[in-house]
Amino acid sequence: MAQVQRKAVNGASKEPNFTGTLHSELHLVLQTRHAQLLVRGRMVKGKPLITGLLAFADRLRLVWHAAAEGDPYADWFLVQTHEAMSAAEARMETEMKRLDLQLQSTRTFHIAPAEVKEPFRIGLRFSTPYAYRAARMLGEFDELACHAFTARSIGVINAEQCHDMVRACARRIRGVFGLPARFRRLGITRNSAKDGSAVFQRAEELMGVVPKDILTGERRAPLAPGLRGGDLQQIPPVTHEDTNDRLVFE
Repeated sequence: MAQVQRKAVNGASKEPNFTGTLHSELHLVLQTRHAQLLVRGRMVKGKPLITGLLAFADRLRLVWHAAAEGDPYADWFLVQTHEAMSAAEARMETEMKRLDLQLQSTRTFHIAPAEVKEPFRIGLRFSTPYAYRAARMLGEFDELACHAFTARSIGVINAEQCHDMVRACARRIRGVFGLPARFRRLGITRNSAKDGSAVFQRAEELMGVVPKDILTGERRAPLAPGLRGGDLQQIPPVTHEDTNDRLVFE
């Protein structure tokens, strides 16, 4: 059990002052060129734009702030982002399990996935939890690619199977990264949606019809920000005690 130590000052104990801001140092380390390319994406003349992790995180920051201000469309895009990430992660998990079974069936070898001597390394400092989740998803793709290339090199799968697997997972990640780019911040709130204002009608033209349960605030993304301003939801005080309360308050 963690304990707080109190130091005596002039014969009296003094409570510690917890006023600092927490900081952490986080780096994304990638082995494969395929995953590295998805960090910055592609902006080449004559070829379709591909949004990378960094541009995704920057654009998602706008969606995040709009969601905190009560924009139902921002909430909708966060829900779509969450669902697309979950689908991409599930696909990679399935492929990874299949690869592991195929590699384990080769009992003659003790196999360690291929790695490079000097992997790509980049520091991350994002403002939303979904940006960090996207970085973790990209790391999972990198691990999958390492396993796939290892399986191909020892003949467990052929080149076509390897390329199809990597390409399909990369396509899902690109789909996730491209989602926030379709969002338009128009200053909409749920109140303006109820009034059927001209700006809300414009939002429908640009981004489609938002689902009713999101429009009413019944459904939000699991990692959505707290609401600020007029749409702030007040939390009632605790009016009774039970075991769970004591774990927090005592």
